[in-house]
This record gives sequence, C-alpha cells and structure tokens, in this order.
Amino acid sequence: MDPLSASLSNAFVKGWPSWHRLRLGNNLRDEEAKLQLPVDMATIMTEAHKKSQSSGIAAFAGTWVEKSLITLIYGSNVIETAGSTLGITTRLCQAIFRGKPVDAYIDKQDPAYREHLENLAETHRKSDMANVVRSRREVIGHANALRFMIDHVILSNEAWSEELILQTHRILYEGIDDDVVPGKYRTHEVAVCYSSPGDKKKKRSLCMRAAAVPRYMTAMVEHLNHDILQAEASGQRDPYTLAARYHHQFVMIHPFADGNGRMSRIILNTLLLKYAGHVAPFGGGNDKDNYLAIVRRAGVVFHREDMEVDFCQQTCQFEFANFVLVKSKPGLEQLWAWASAEPEE
Repeated sequence: MDPLSASLSNAFVKGWPSWHRLRLGNNLRDEEAKLQLPVDMATIMTEAHKKSQSSGIAAFAGTWVEKSLITLIYGSNVIETAGSTLGITTRLCQAIFRGKPVDAYIDKQDPAYREHLENLAETHRKSDMANVVRSRREVIGHANALRFMIDHVILSNEAWSEELILQTHRILYEGIDDDVVPGKYRTHEVAVCYSSPGDKKKKRSLCMRAAAVPRYMTAMVEHLNHDILQAEASGQRDPYTLAARYHHQFVMIHPFADGNGRMSRIILNTLLLKYAGHVAPFGGGNDKDNYLAIVRRAGVVFHREDMEVDFCQQTCQFEFANFVLVKSKPGLEQLWAWASAEPEE
C-alpha cells in the first residue's frame, strides 16, 4: 500500500483544492477578518490550486498532511476519552499511513506499555492489559477509518453513500466493544450526556428515534451529494459551512450505538481536506468543552427547525462553522506558506 501522503500528492497534482473559488457564507465573513491571515482565504485557495497543478505537493504533503491527520485523530480521541498519548498515537498512525503493519497487542516488557498505563490512569480509565489493547485499537481503527474515507472520497473521487459510511464505521469500531455492532445502524434508543465545568450533574439529550435513523441517513447522503454537485457545477463553495452542516446532521441523527462523534469528525475533515485543502484538528485545551457546548446548542436549533424549515435553509451548523474556521487557521497558514514560497533552485 502506498504511503497516504504520496497518494494524496499524486491526486492533488491534478489541481487542489477541488473548489479553488472560495465564497464564504455571510455567517463566516466577520470570523475570517478576525483570523488575521497573511492574505485573504480566497487568495490562499487560488494560489494553492495553481501551485499544485504546476509542481505537485510531494514535499509539502510528506511533512504536513501526515502530521495534521495524526493531530486530528489524537484530538478526536481526546474528546471521547479514547485512544492514547500523542506520542503513541503518532507512532501507530505513521505506521498505518505509511502502509506498515501494526498490532493492537503489546508486550508488557515493551517500554511503551508503561506509557499506556500512565495515560489510562490520567484519563480515569482502568489501567490493565485489556484497556491498553482497547486504547491501541481506538487509535488504529480511527486511522484506518480516516484513511479508508480519504481513499474513497478524495483519491477515488467517489460519491458519498450510506455503504461508505457504514464501512467506515465498521473499520473504526472493529474489535473495540462487543456490545456495539460495527457498521450497523442502531436499533435501540440512545441518549447523549453532556457536562460543562461546574455542572453538578450531566445533561441528557435524547437522540433521534432508532426507527427514523435509516430514513434520515438516506436523506442526509442525498442532500450532501446534491450540494457537492451544485458546488462543482459552479466551481465555488463555502467548504467550512458545508463540512459543518454535515457534521451536525450526522451528530443529530446519531446513527450508531457508539462512535458517532469520531465518525462525524472523520466526515468533517474529509470534506475539508478535499474542498479546502487542509483539516481542522481540535480537542486540546478547552476545545472539548467548547465543542460539546456548541453541539448541544445546535441540537436545540436542529430539533426546532427539523420538519419545519427547508433543509437548505436550516441554520444549526452556523456556530460550529465559525469554530471550524478558527481551528483551520494553522492549516491555512501552512497552506499559504507552501503556496507562496519561492521554488527551490
């Protein structure tokens, strides 16, 4: 298997990002000004598109894409109190992205075993071999699932489908929890618990009825493909609002028994990578609390607008789109540094 960064380089030399005429929605224009980027975002996209066609991104991809994908996997797992340290996550993901075999099992004599145990204790998980293996599987599954979706959506340019989403979840969650059937929509009701600093007890939010999940997932995929076709026909789009919209649609549907948060962020970042040229990692510092608060508020808007407001007019994604744009600043700066650099002699 070719290294992921090399595969992306070969694909992006055809012209990247795919929509090089950026048109941010009104909800993001004020936020763009606050980012204080070296140039406006439309210029970054245009110049990156030009340079990728003339020189490819082999060196750039090798040093940046892999690192940013690892960072997003680490942060996504942190939000779920899953996975392991950044160091362990980096080593496992690098092996996967470079086409090397990895094993969830680890010998107790391995120097990394103690690092695993310490991380489990620090994150209030039971420190034993079973949880060490589980934490490694959570990293391995996440990396393989992200690579699978990138392979199909970006490298093979496939249309989105329910089967693609089901198979991605199957890869993400394989071997992690016997109570969760990977790659199958849930058949029981679930509630999500949220808490903020200072809360004495968690807030519970009942998710969509299981019986409605297949219908909503079919509609979500149809809307996503329609939005993409419209954008590709015009050559311009707001990738941040697009990615935020379908992240939120997925979270509100909550189609699986577990792993929905990680799946939603895989969908989010696959869309960003294809249409904005970068990803938006988050999960460190106060990110988790801020992110979950945004999701909770978006849920209120979603349930108020669902069945009452036309899909294309719904607004539950707007606050999260702002958050994603802010978290995109490092990626945009890296993209501009590469696109504006003088060619090497």
